[in-house]
Parts: sequence; structure tokens; C-alpha cells
Amino acid sequence: MAERVFGIGIIGAGRISGAHARAAGEAGTTRLVMASEVDDKRAHDFEAKWHVPVVSDYMEVLNNPEVDIVSLTLPHWLHEPIGIAAAQAGKHIFVEKPMADSIEECDRMIAAARANGVKLFTGHTEQFLAPNVKARQMIASGEVGLPVLATDCWYKAFGVAARPPWFLDRSKGGGMWLMNGAHMIDRLTYLMGDRVVSVKAMVQTRFHAIQADDTALAYLEFANGTGATIAHTGYKDHAGAGVDQPGGEIVITCTEAQLKIVDRNRLFRSVPGDRGGAWEEVVVDRVDTTTVELRALVSNIVNNEPETVSVEQARHIVDVMTACEMSSQTGREVRIDD
Repeated sequence: MAERVFGIGIIGAGRISGAHARAAGEAGTTRLVMASEVDDKRAHDFEAKWHVPVVSDYMEVLNNPEVDIVSLTLPHWLHEPIGIAAAQAGKHIFVEKPMADSIEECDRMIAAARANGVKLFTGHTEQFLAPNVKARQMIASGEVGLPVLATDCWYKAFGVAARPPWFLDRSKGGGMWLMNGAHMIDRLTYLMGDRVVSVKAMVQTRFHAIQADDTALAYLEFANGTGATIAHTGYKDHAGAGVDQPGGEIVITCTEAQLKIVDRNRLFRSVPGDRGGAWEEVVVDRVDTTTVELRALVSNIVNNEPETVSVEQARHIVDVMTACEMSSQTGREVRIDD
């Protein structure tokens, strides 16, 4: 019997939608059916490139019986209402991170997915990047000992001129923290192997006259007693020549060695016995994370198993991000009890 081919509908034809369109063609058991987009130029460009119909009303995607899975590549504030509508239409959901802007919104999305028997898969790519997967294996096997602490630094230009208006407004899910802080918290919980139990953080606007953050510094304490620091800035475009890190740099100090992940695609291990700071590269393959994620979601559907990126983990990341914002506002440590 031939494998079932799942129809993909994309809602939102912005910057990240191309990765989802490409994944639909490369995952092996999926095909791109259609998309929706309210901006005429983006709709025209998407249709011309991917050769599928693009409509303005997303309900046409949700009502199409050929669509089995919807990719939500939308501004963050639209994840919840359209995600719930997708669940009610019986569509499995592949939503870009973060799942939503608050844990209350996450809870409503999760409840809708469960009530309608569909999968809710959040695109936390860090769990699928080859350097992170290999580093986690090295830690889990005991090869580098137990994790003790980690630092995660990511400096980049904010690029205000190229950002859509919603990205400059926290009330619509904008700012660098919800965009890239989600990646950093995700990869640290993945690598350190446990959930966050408390945070002390500064999430501020230091470079730009916007209603969203561009700077964050946070300390995370994990349930297993380890800790990690996050430093992230979206500086003025002219201010950081030579500083930009496309994917950041993570250093994980373990009891027997250190691991370093650079720009999300290279992994290094400290050279045993060398006191001069030498590193040796651990060769890993590059992968198209969106394609790997889509394959994982299809497997979850076919095998009727929990999402590879669990809804609990995706919710936890939102909980940690909003706890960091609360800590910044109050100047106090915030405990996380999810």
C-alpha cells in the first residue's frame, strides 16, 4: 500500500513561509496544496515561486479537504486565534515558535488541539540542529561528564527598517526576546537536560525608540541544580561591526570537558589536557530543520504518538520567557511552577 501523502496549507506568506513550502516538497510524504496571505505583493510572489494558489482568507485553507496540516507562519499575536480555528477545522498544526505570547494563550491552543484530536507541533528548530543533537548525545552518554553551567550569547543587528510594524510592538508579540529568546531558552533546556525553575532577568529597550525589547540578560536555574546565562542584543545596524553572530555562541561546561556551539552549525570540544584554550571540531552534518520537523510531525500523526516537540515543552519556553519579563519589571527572581 502506498504511503499517505499529507496536504500542507500555509497561512502567512512572510519571510519564514518559504522554508515551510520547501519542506512540504522535500519531506517525502507531504505536498504543498495552497497558502493564504493578506498582502497582495507577498501573495503574488509566493504564488509565482511555489506554483500553488494563494488566497486572502485563511478560512479557505482551513475548509479545504485536501489540506491535512497547516503551517502557521504568522505574527506571534495571531498564533492563538488562528491555531484554535485550525484545530476546530480538524487540521494538524505546525506553528512557528513561540507557540503563543502567553501561557494562557498556549493553554487555550493546547485545549483546542486535544478537544479536536489534532497534533500541535511548535517549530523549535534548536532540538533538530545537528550540533545540538550531537552535544546532547555526548552529555547523555557521559562522554564529557555532567553538565555544570552554560553561557549563551547572541549579538546581532536589530534591522529596524526591515522589520514589520508588529515586530516593534510587544503587545503583538514583537521584540527580540520572543523571537530569539525562544531559541536560546529552548536550546539551553534541551542541552542541560531539565526544566527551568527560576529566573532573574533584564529585558529592556536600549537601542531603539520602539515598544518592544532589543536587549536581554538572564540567569536560568534548572531543576537539576545547573545554571545558565543568556546575553542577547539587537543593536543599531551601524553599531556592531565585527560583533554580529548569526546564531550565537553557546559554551557548556561539563565535569570532564567543555562543548562550544557556534552559529548553530558547528560543534567544538575542548582538547583534553590542554590549558591554552584549544578546541577540536566535532564534525556534524547540516540538516534542513524545517524538513526534519515536518517529517517528525507526520510520524507523530501516522503513529498516533505525542508530538516530538511536546506541547508541555513549548508551553514551558513561553512560561520562562514571560517570567524573565516579569523579573525585569519587578527586579526580583521569579519562580516557575509549571
